[in-house]
Amino acid sequence: MLGLAFATMRGRLPSLVGSVLALLFAAVLVTACGVLMETGLRAQIRPERYGAAPVVVAGPQSTSIPKKEDGPLEVTESMPLEEPTTIPASLAGDLAKVPGVRDVVPELTFPVGLLDTNGRAVHGRAYGHAWESARLTPYTLRAGHAPASPGEIVLDAALADAARLKVGATARVLGRDGLRAYTVAGVAGPGGSRQPAVFFSAPRAAELFGHPDRVSAFGVFGSGDPERLKDRIDAALPTSKKAPGRVSIDLKGGLKGGGDAPAAAGPVTYVGDERGFAEEPRASAAREMLVMLSGSLGGIAIMVAAFVVAGTFGLALRQRGREIALLRAIGATPAQVRSMIGKEALLIGAVASAAGVPLGVAAGRWMFGELVSNGMIPDVFPLTLGPAPMLIAVALGTATAWLSARGAVRRATRIRPTEALGEAAAEPHALGRTRTVTGLVFLALGSALCVVSMSVAGETAAMSAGGIVILLTVAAALLGPWLVRIAVALVGGALGRASRVGGYLAVANTRTGARRLAAVVSPLTLMLAFAGTTVFTQSTIGHATLRQAAEGMRADYVVGSAGPGVPADIARAARALPGVAGVTEVIDTRVIGDFHELGERTLRPYRALGLTVPAHGLDLDVRAGSLDRLRGDAGNAGSRVALSTLAAGSFGASVGDKVRLRLGDGTPITPTVVAVYDRGLGFGDVALPYDLMRAHTASGMADRLLVVGDGSTRDRLAAMSPALTVTDRAGAQADRDSAAELNEWVNLLALGLIIVFIAISVVNTLVMATAGRVREFALLRLVGGTRRQVLGVIRWEALLVGGVALVAGMAIAVPTLAAVSYGVTGSAVPHVPPVVLAAMVAATLGLAFAATLLPARAALAGRPAERIHG
Repeated sequence: MLGLAFATMRGRLPSLVGSVLALLFAAVLVTACGVLMETGLRAQIRPERYGAAPVVVAGPQSTSIPKKEDGPLEVTESMPLEEPTTIPASLAGDLAKVPGVRDVVPELTFPVGLLDTNGRAVHGRAYGHAWESARLTPYTLRAGHAPASPGEIVLDAALADAARLKVGATARVLGRDGLRAYTVAGVAGPGGSRQPAVFFSAPRAAELFGHPDRVSAFGVFGSGDPERLKDRIDAALPTSKKAPGRVSIDLKGGLKGGGDAPAAAGPVTYVGDERGFAEEPRASAAREMLVMLSGSLGGIAIMVAAFVVAGTFGLALRQRGREIALLRAIGATPAQVRSMIGKEALLIGAVASAAGVPLGVAAGRWMFGELVSNGMIPDVFPLTLGPAPMLIAVALGTATAWLSARGAVRRATRIRPTEALGEAAAEPHALGRTRTVTGLVFLALGSALCVVSMSVAGETAAMSAGGIVILLTVAAALLGPWLVRIAVALVGGALGRASRVGGYLAVANTRTGARRLAAVVSPLTLMLAFAGTTVFTQSTIGHATLRQAAEGMRADYVVGSAGPGVPADIARAARALPGVAGVTEVIDTRVIGDFHELGERTLRPYRALGLTVPAHGLDLDVRAGSLDRLRGDAGNAGSRVALSTLAAGSFGASVGDKVRLRLGDGTPITPTVVAVYDRGLGFGDVALPYDLMRAHTASGMADRLLVVGDGSTRDRLAAMSPALTVTDRAGAQADRDSAAELNEWVNLLALGLIIVFIAISVVNTLVMATAGRVREFALLRLVGGTRRQVLGVIRWEALLVGGVALVAGMAIAVPTLAAVSYGVTGSAVPHVPPVVLAAMVAATLGLAFAATLLPARAALAGRPAERIHG
């Protein structure tokens, strides 16, 4: 059978091109997602700030909840934290008692802003430390002396050069307590660290750090192997005991701990390249973001690829129906035919998938570079490339090809040879029972998921869109012949009257070749449904977000900072300016909600605001309660919260109820709901007291001030400090538009590759279907049809195919978009820009016509008699 497989493949190389292309682009897609996944799982960062410390002890960078405990198996769900965490300073004593530990160096890290001699910010954000921790890098003095008083600092050499500051100069540094002048006591090297450093005296650093009796981390120096020292430290720290013998599986992060899982959240010990994650907390969040992004996109890509490849192989084998039937008629057994087709599929799948791997690696590199260049991933985060994504892509492509081919040839090998010859000449009218039942099941599942997505809110509703599209598209593909016959029944008469020859023949061909045309309609339907759902989901959420932000912003001016934030003394000074009617301090961060959804405990991140009240210049459209009650101190006791209607729906909470939240640094609180508002998309789904949020952020400052004032206020605000930026309402709206475009770009980046893959597959399928009708076109010419008339038939068929795909695609996209829109905005009417919709319709019909007429013209070239026997 292997020799026969090679012989049949040599004779059908042109018809195999479509299958090869489908598999090749599928491999590109899967490999690209796999590259991102492997980077998220395996990437390490070379330590710099902690490069001299063999072991680093720092706070956890994620928070988790148990999902299931069953004997030795523990399943958890984790979520990365937005803000850096701290650990008790008292742990220094416990660490010092660990055998092998020689020295324990506390580390304080906090953001500061440095101004150059012209008053401009240098690097936007630097990081402050106590001079005692300089040995963790290690830094050594190149000039001057260590800071001996609160008014002295030591600068990183690269930072000093950028600010044009030398020893003895006066530097202005923006910190938690405002813009202060310091004397540059010294300059230290090495310079060029990814975290530009400003060193203070120990008492001054503790004041700017703002967390009494706590530290950012400890650098531990000891003797012997750092790995063994790490194990002894883990065993000694009371808050990081291990649960022996338990395997922990994180739903988002995979297997944890190599067989030992933390029994409770506590300090985390880092050695080797892991220390890079201790000094760059954003990298840990970026790693998890990459895993989630590549996992969701990879899942969609695999489902789409399997759908497209199965359709392509099905069409290719349907065109070989006569060949397979003749093999059966001359004595080939069903097992021999299946073996021949299986070996062909294995060879094609392996070769095509392997050819797509290099392109997939290049696509993965490009996607990663785009994420880095747009600030979604820190530029210190390295791309990690190994053989696993390539091997998986080849294995999946080969397996998909083999399963698709075996499924497509199944019926031809089960029926008698004479029946197979008959079906090769004229396809059966009725659908098989298995196909019909399976199609109806997928239709029911997709419809049920639409209903369920309306009962959930926000991110969950938006994430359900891909699943709904896949389920309904598979249903449409399985029930495609029904759709084609229904379309013919509805418009066949009109087409026949519109064109007595071309229209009549197109209707007749469509009615008798419903299965063949259904294979062409399916990828077109998938393209329109997937592209429409993806684009219009983004437009619906984006439009609602910008509308709410524009309607709720009542401030005349927005004050920001060229450094890490706006300190409290600036807010106090702004309130005292003439012409200022009100000032609201705002902190932008993320918190994590802990609630039950669909009967299961889950974590979900929310954009959050820390607000001073009364909230001047901000209208959140409060529906219940009052924001004026949004007060509280830095502690948990008596804390209060306001929720958007979407967040309140997720928590199942109303005014007066308590909810479970975890602040940006992981601190758990159970505040009481004092208000429910409607503009969560525009501003954030959770609003908390400013003082509470301030105590749990890295900078301890406001991200912006909302100022209500008269026309002369802007100049007065700008004159308060050279570190400030002042924007009017129109400028603030433009900044929000730019941020929204960046978010949409990230969401559409990889999904755009999937849409391109589908479009290529559409063209591929249409070209294959048209090229396989050479004998049919030649026969029409022999019975008297002119070349123009045959092309007319093909044009009417292309119009009918495109029309069916448009109707089916919209029938899938409309309920999906309605469900997502209702879950996210509370309205079942999505935002659909007419120009974009018209472009999609034109693209669908354009592809149908171009990919049909161009190969048809080639098929009509030459003499009809030669084509019949060719």
